[in-house]
Amino acid sequence: MELKISQDLFSHANVSVVEQIYYDESETERYLSTFLALKENGYIIAESFNDRTWIMPCPIKANDFRLAFDIELFEELNQAIKAFITFRRSTGVSPHKCYDELQLLKKTIRVSNGFKKTDRLKQTMLSMSEPRSYNLSNVLKNFISFFPCDQENQILSICNTVPFSKSSSRDLPHFNDVLAFNDILNDFFQTKPIEQTLKFVPIMIWWLVSNIIPMRPTEFLLMKMNCLEPRPDGTIWLKVPRIKDHNDTPKKEIHYDLIQIDRQTYQIISSYKFKLEELGIEDEYLFPRDFYQMFRKRPKSQAFNRMTLYNFDFLLLEFYTEVIEGIYSENNLERIKPGDTRHFAIINMFLQGFNMLSIARMAGHDVIATQENYYSHAEHFSQSYVYILAQHILEEKISNEIPEGFIGWRRDVYNRGKIYNDKDASKMLKVDYGFCKEKIEIFPNSCVEDCRMCNNYIFKPDIDKYEQGIQWLQDFSTFLNQRMNEILLIMREQCSSSLLSKHPGSEELLKTNSKNLVKYMNQKAMVDSRLMEEDRYD
Repeated sequence: MELKISQDLFSHANVSVVEQIYYDESETERYLSTFLALKENGYIIAESFNDRTWIMPCPIKANDFRLAFDIELFEELNQAIKAFITFRRSTGVSPHKCYDELQLLKKTIRVSNGFKKTDRLKQTMLSMSEPRSYNLSNVLKNFISFFPCDQENQILSICNTVPFSKSSSRDLPHFNDVLAFNDILNDFFQTKPIEQTLKFVPIMIWWLVSNIIPMRPTEFLLMKMNCLEPRPDGTIWLKVPRIKDHNDTPKKEIHYDLIQIDRQTYQIISSYKFKLEELGIEDEYLFPRDFYQMFRKRPKSQAFNRMTLYNFDFLLLEFYTEVIEGIYSENNLERIKPGDTRHFAIINMFLQGFNMLSIARMAGHDVIATQENYYSHAEHFSQSYVYILAQHILEEKISNEIPEGFIGWRRDVYNRGKIYNDKDASKMLKVDYGFCKEKIEIFPNSCVEDCRMCNNYIFKPDIDKYEQGIQWLQDFSTFLNQRMNEILLIMREQCSSSLLSKHPGSEELLKTNSKNLVKYMNQKAMVDSRLMEEDRYD
């Protein structure tokens, strides 16, 4: 196993030295010194290296991971695993991953009788899911490189047969279900009394903030009580936690970015903070443990004084069961996960024309290419948005504008236009395959380039020209769809190319393409709503 000596851990090296190390019972002093360094810095809680149980605190996840070295039947392997985990933690592997690797190694050792029955190891791998089997093969290869054994070649041969687990774009809920969740959440907090909504205010703030700012759930839960910063010039800023890894060390650093927010967001967070004061809850974190425990029938003790990711997962589950399914009777929505909003925010930024450097900085990506996985969702989101907006238009509701993205607290729809009848049509201007509601004295000075995308246009062709009119609408819908896809492709290629993204006019071009994309999306929704009305939408 390769070991990199950590400057932060031992404080006596100016560079990281890579060394191939192997387990040797005679080198216990080395394992002990690394363990003691971790213990002194609070990365491991245990009396000694020989303890059966170690605790690895994880302030980021607000969780203490309990590592049990309980395979004393295989004493040498048990000691080797302790040394292995010690070195893994010293090189920056997270407590959660250390815990997971320990569980995989213990399971494998027990099943294979200390690696002696490799056929059982092969069966175990075959019974696992592909990603889990791939993880196990990597852990075993890493451990075997540290602890060579008689069965080393057989184990490596089995591990090498495990197919590479391809990382793919994360599956996100269907956009229709996302918007349904959004509409229910907005209605719930705007129409229901505070006694009913108070419990779920963290869900509302999460939805409001993390759909606009790409944050990890762990970062969201690290927000401090003093996160709001009003300035003398009238602007309001939000302190957003960012988790920074220190390469090859167990140290993680949390720094805070300042991001400008609108007054409505400020008022919502301020009202929540005022409510905490009324309840007598004082804490450094915006989402205190005591607030979460208020709504538990049997509160459980927690080591950390803020809401954990497990707590938030459970609260979101309760929002689905009590509100979405209980109050609004929506039982078939695909459920959103806490981490999904980070993806929505990145897709929003892409569709709004932010350049790749801005997105990488906002999302906390060290590698710009990371965003490639997100862009694959952009076409689905834009197509879904058009379809849903077309349905709203058909119901005489239309999106006013989308400056903050396609979802979130500020997504607004309003009534546009009136029902008309044949008598009204007799007073209107005759145009291609229908009528125009515009005033005669203004027409055609106010006309757009094509009637099919105009709010004032009414599709009502003569009977003998009906099919021709339908084809006219469908052709334009197809044309707009092609234009949308072309712009999405241009934006994606521009964001993916480091040369294009660095061009002086790159950002302005992205903004222009974004505006054109939104324009075509709204135009297609207008056309498609007319096809829906005629029941001719494909």
